[in-house]
Amino acid sequence: MNLRYLCANHRQWLFDNRDRAEKAWLDWMERGRLLIEDGHHSEAIPYLGCAFDVAGMLLARQWPSYAVSAQRFSESAASLMEAYREQGDEKLHHYILAGASSVLARQLGERDKNKVAAECISALYPDGSGEFMSAVPRGKAATGAETSWRLH
Repeated sequence: MNLRYLCANHRQWLFDNRDRAEKAWLDWMERGRLLIEDGHHSEAIPYLGCAFDVAGMLLARQWPSYAVSAQRFSESAASLMEAYREQGDEKLHHYILAGASSVLARQLGERDKNKVAAECISALYPDGSGEFMSAVPRGKAATGAETSWRLH
């Protein structure tokens, strides 16, 4: 399974300009959260998925900093996981959880990133109430199959 939310053209367009990518991330997260709050989980997935893709790109470039990009990545993953869970798709919920945890776990060995990475991984797991903790306050086994939810 390979989840891609952004098409290649939009991925490149956002990759070429970090400010544009950050603005897109903020816009898509806001729209996705509003749709979740209104109970439109399926409609939220393309927005949150695109935000997750952008957050992954920004995390790879550690922009604007590792801490900010890791928190945004974690927040994007948690929101996307919530949307999948609420629409009843536990398989994709767990797929995002495993993938996001793995990406963040790669940073655990680096002294300057260890604490942030651990906090961001912890934020992906339920706190016991069924609600997902966020690394950032709200408001601010692959099968080979290809799944695509494209907003752009």
